[in-house]
Amino acid sequence: MFQIKICGVREIAHVEAVFRSGADAIGLNFYQPSCRFVDPEKPIAAELASKSVDLGLTRVGVFVNHSVECIQAVSKRLGLDAVQLHGDEQAEVVSRLQEVGITKLIRAIKLPVGPLTVQEIDRRVKPWSSLGAHLLLDADGGNRHGGTGKTLDWRAIREWAQHSGDLPWTLAGGLNPANVADAISESGASSVDTASGVEAERGTKSETLICKFSETASPLLNGG
Repeated sequence: MFQIKICGVREIAHVEAVFRSGADAIGLNFYQPSCRFVDPEKPIAAELASKSVDLGLTRVGVFVNHSVECIQAVSKRLGLDAVQLHGDEQAEVVSRLQEVGITKLIRAIKLPVGPLTVQEIDRRVKPWSSLGAHLLLDADGGNRHGGTGKTLDWRAIREWAQHSGDLPWTLAGGLNPANVADAISESGASSVDTASGVEAERGTKSETLICKFSETASPLLNGG
């Protein structure tokens, strides 16, 4: 679906920075309590989506416990390429979204920080793995629903991936320019996602950090 996603983008200049960095996707966060919130009703949301189209970037809408009707309306209004479910949604929501024409889905799988087992990862993945959703493995942020800067047990994720077949997945959870190379190497990820790891201050992206992140990750994701 994408190799490098920069999530929580809120400014046109940072969409342009994502493009220049070589990353191929942005995340628009529609969870109102988040410091990265973009109001889908405001002109800036449409402007960010439109600029992304112009630059050929994949547009992912991040939703947390929103209704199917809301997700459908926002997706249609902004022409989103994919929907990311990042809350406490149940697997049954997939069929309801598919019924209204939303088929490209990403499901955030919130994993505990600290040592993991293949069995623990598989238990959390299983309800979604048979539904065709792209899996995003993230650190459990509790009621903050992500963006905590905490990293995962990358070696356990590699072991899980080796036993999971061809399930499509993305690594998230505390990735930044300083650790993304180790994260890719240890986990075997072919796709990565970051939000807080490329911010100068909480909620505000840094063009320098975006570029460093993508320039470090891209060669490794492409087998370099």
